[in-house]
Amino acid sequence: MKMKREGAVGLILIAILVVVMLVFLRGKSLEDIMGSGYTQADVTEITATLTPNDQSQSLSCQFAAGDQGYLDLISLLQEPSYSRTFTTDDSGTLDYAVTLTFTGSGDQTWEYAFQGGKLIHAGVTGSPKTYQISGGQDSQQKILDFLLAQAEP
Repeated sequence: MKMKREGAVGLILIAILVVVMLVFLRGKSLEDIMGSGYTQADVTEITATLTPNDQSQSLSCQFAAGDQGYLDLISLLQEPSYSRTFTTDDSGTLDYAVTLTFTGSGDQTWEYAFQGGKLIHAGVTGSPKTYQISGGQDSQQKILDFLLAQAEP
């Protein structure tokens, strides 16, 4: 009888562990990772800042909500999935560090940043979290290429 009870407790603990892992590791959307108060409908503009690794002059561009460039950028950001991670090891480097600042209608801001590898940082400005992006550096390069085509020095 005692053996059956211990086995049942073990199975329950394993089930809880599996559920926690599934919730934690499941793919998240752009809306999920941006954090508190973020809804795409409230974003009025996105500002992209591209800082070259050689510390030469940064590039920037702005996308007003509803413009084609804005819609294309949002589409690129929604394409991959994201998963929460606690690692800080991010091997790989792009030619630019990218910071996207999303401005909301109530002046709240969110950020989305990357510089190569498989990690991005996203969330409410000042307290972003680290996520792994599906496609890793290839996904980041695709976003960077789009931004470079739009950027002004």
